[in-house]
Amino acid sequence: MRPQSIMGGGASTQTGSSGTNNRNRNQNSDLTEQIYQLISRCLYSLPLPQGSGSQAVNDALIERVTKYFTKVEFEDAEILKRGEPAKGIFVVIEGLVEVVSDEDNKIVLASVSEGDFFGEVSTLFNVPSSATVRSPGRTTLAALKAEDARKLLPSTQTNLLDWYIQRKYFDTNAAVDKIKLSRKKGLAALKQVPMLQGWSDDSLKSLILSLETDIIILYPSRAAILFKDDPSEEVFILVKGKVDVLDGKARLATLQAGKSPICLGEEGLMISGSRKTTIRAQTPCQIMIIKRWNFQRTSNEFIDDAGRAWEETQDRWKQQIAQRDRNLYNKFGAFLQIEILMKKFRQSALFSDCPVGLIYLVAMASTGEEHATGKPILTEDEYEVKMLFLILRGSAHMISDDGTVDSFQKGDAFWNLAWYPRKAWVRAKEQTIIVKFSESSVRAALGEYPDAKLNIPQRSAHDGTANNGRASNNGRASNNGRASRPQSRPQNRPRSRPQRGSEAGTS
Repeated sequence: MRPQSIMGGGASTQTGSSGTNNRNRNQNSDLTEQIYQLISRCLYSLPLPQGSGSQAVNDALIERVTKYFTKVEFEDAEILKRGEPAKGIFVVIEGLVEVVSDEDNKIVLASVSEGDFFGEVSTLFNVPSSATVRSPGRTTLAALKAEDARKLLPSTQTNLLDWYIQRKYFDTNAAVDKIKLSRKKGLAALKQVPMLQGWSDDSLKSLILSLETDIIILYPSRAAILFKDDPSEEVFILVKGKVDVLDGKARLATLQAGKSPICLGEEGLMISGSRKTTIRAQTPCQIMIIKRWNFQRTSNEFIDDAGRAWEETQDRWKQQIAQRDRNLYNKFGAFLQIEILMKKFRQSALFSDCPVGLIYLVAMASTGEEHATGKPILTEDEYEVKMLFLILRGSAHMISDDGTVDSFQKGDAFWNLAWYPRKAWVRAKEQTIIVKFSESSVRAALGEYPDAKLNIPQRSAHDGTANNGRASNNGRASNNGRASRPQSRPQNRPRSRPQRGSEAGTS
């Protein structure tokens, strides 16, 4: 381990009238803006009060606390040891660390990568380190000593069990009730699964109790979770971790459970078909396995909520299958799986700030299409009735009688903007795969999620031209095609404060 100061302040041993205690962070070249942002994100994510007071996390406190962080490097070394007193809070600047549970360090519970943090449990809750943390290679960390953290940070306002649930931790130190933790973690995850919207807490609790396996199972890195061509009798809820979706040797997508879990294998279960893909853990993954009979039993038991919602989900899938081009889905079915489509929608600027439930509804209302070079993606009639599309592969351009109006690339979601011509059509510039959906389906989804906002481009104030109807993250509109509403966050905020419970962290 090679420690070095990244700020003056409390981490430094220098003294004197011009000592480092009074340095502004911008005067220290060791603390880059990127490192400062990682530390800031960590501190805002901790279970601490936020606000303007002296006993709350705010920008002023972060400026002060950051001076006590030091930069440390580890290589193939043990950083924390299970059962030992707290050492402090660590933010990963570069590289990664592994969280292991057993004495032989064989079971890896989680990988903590750049921007993630660990050590906050033992430091803030005054308990022994809950797991051993090691660096499998070279890792650079920003470290805040436990005594400095306890002196400088306000007291936590969250109990340990709730923090474990929020952070999706395993308890390896008997610090909380393990059964209670597993059930509550499972319930928190299932409440966010789109296919289970409409299920009551009681029905979800009953679903959890019906599981034959452990509620949450740990899959190690590189473990196969499901195999292509296997029968589909269950879904796998990815609670935490990162997986690769494979078609043979080709990687179609990498999916990561962040604030929301990801449902894997839903299509196969709902249409009783074989698996279209193989899914393999890229990092240690926490998984819930729910079989078809678990859903059927619980929906029959709770007819008024789970039963009705389950029927709606089945009907939605029947409609999805009925509108498909069978030849296209035989060719690209693996690429068009619902979990991959949801990621593609989420990555588009238009839907990037939308809740996962809304994206699910829009994705379920869409259908895949393939278009050869020069062929219309949107006809004049489809354009007039405001059909929309998301480009999965290829590119396209919009044409009117006056020439090319706009162009669209892979990942762009098209929205029919107010300043577009009344008559136009969209053609593929190359072999292009899209999913097509209607504006009415988006508005219906917005009706289910009235607080959601689309990032609709605003007309340029400089030249009066469109901002490439691709919904740029700059100049976002929050009107959802309705009357304008105040934007959800200030445009000139100097730093972004993350939602509590972001994925990173452990110990």
